[in-house]
Amino acid sequence: MRHRVLTWLIAGAAVAASAHSVSPTVEAQTSARRPPDLQGVWRAWNLAKYDLEDHGAKPGVPAGRGFVVDPPDGRIPYKPEALAKRRTNYENTKNPDPWKNADPLVKCYLPGIPRMTYLGWPFQIIQTPEEVTFVYEWGHKKRFVPINSKAPVPAEETAWMGFARGRYDGNSLVINLTKFNSYTWFDMAGNYHSDALEVVERYTPINADTLQYEATMTDPKVFTRPWTIRMTLQRQKDIGLLDYECTAMLDELGIDHTWPRDFDEEK
Repeated sequence: MRHRVLTWLIAGAAVAASAHSVSPTVEAQTSARRPPDLQGVWRAWNLAKYDLEDHGAKPGVPAGRGFVVDPPDGRIPYKPEALAKRRTNYENTKNPDPWKNADPLVKCYLPGIPRMTYLGWPFQIIQTPEEVTFVYEWGHKKRFVPINSKAPVPAEETAWMGFARGRYDGNSLVINLTKFNSYTWFDMAGNYHSDALEVVERYTPINADTLQYEATMTDPKVFTRPWTIRMTLQRQKDIGLLDYECTAMLDELGIDHTWPRDFDEEK
C-alpha cells in the first residue's frame, strides 16, 4: 500500500511539472503573436530631409552622411537618363518664390512617403487591432493604414501619400504603398520618382524610445533596381504635436497657394 501511495505521489508531481513546463511555451507563443507597441510621438533627428545621399555643404545645407543602405555604395540607382532631371530639379530649388521653386513642398503640397517621416516635424502613431493611424504635426495631416485588409486598392486613383495596406511581421509593422502620383520628391536635393513608385515601409522597435525605420523604393521608370534607406526615430516625450499650418502661413504672407499645375504635363 505504501508503494502504491508513493507511485501516485510521483505521478501527480510529474503531471504538475508537465503543466508548469508547458505554460511558458504558451506564453511565449502568445507574446510572439502580439503586435509591437508603436504608440507615441516620434521624430527623426537627422539631415535626411536635405539629401538622402552623402553630400557636402551647400548654401543653407549642412554636410551630412547618407541613409541609403542598399545599394551598398549609398547611391540612389538612377537610370542614366533620369539623372539629368534630378539635376534640373535641384537647380530649380534655389528660387525663394514658391511660384518658381521646383520643390513641391515649398508650395505646401503633401510631402509624400517616405519624405513625410524625416521631414523634421514630429508625428504620432495610434494603434487599434484594425488600423494604424499616423498623425503628423506638418499640416495636421493624417494617414490611415488598414491592417490585414482584403479590400482592393482603387485601380484608377492615385494619391500624394499612396494607398496603404499594413501587416505585422514579427516585431515590425510593414506597410505596402502603391498608386502614388508623380509629384512628390524624396528630399530637398531633387531626388524624385514617377507614378510607378511602390514603397515598403518597416517600423521596428529597438528599445522603448527608439524605432528603426526602413523604406524600400521600387520604380522601374526612374531607377535600375529597388533601393532602401534606414534611420532611427526617437520618442518625443517632453511635448506632443504642435501647430504647423503651411497653407495658412502662405495666406498670412499674401502668397496665393492656388498654384498653376504645370507639373501635370510631366509624366
